[in-house]
Amino acid sequence: MEQTQDRSTGPGGEAVHMSARTPEAEPLLTPAEVATMFRVDPKTVTRWAKAGKLTSIRTLGGHRRYRETEVRALLAGIPQQRSE
Repeated sequence: MEQTQDRSTGPGGEAVHMSARTPEAEPLLTPAEVATMFRVDPKTVTRWAKAGKLTSIRTLGGHRRYRETEVRALLAGIPQQRSE
């Protein structure tokens, strides 16, 4: 019987564990995408994250990403409950 691996190869040829990602994973936005939505500079978005106004997720490379649902709720003026 053939074993299936739980890994794939990333763009640089490194092994990437696929079990961490689920098909229903929430879309994440870059600082530039969030900045475009709010019509501000991307550095402003980073300051918001540092101030706790917006939750950021760090990629393995150290880049910030933002949950699309949280960003859209903030844009609509809906207060968010902090889950962390």
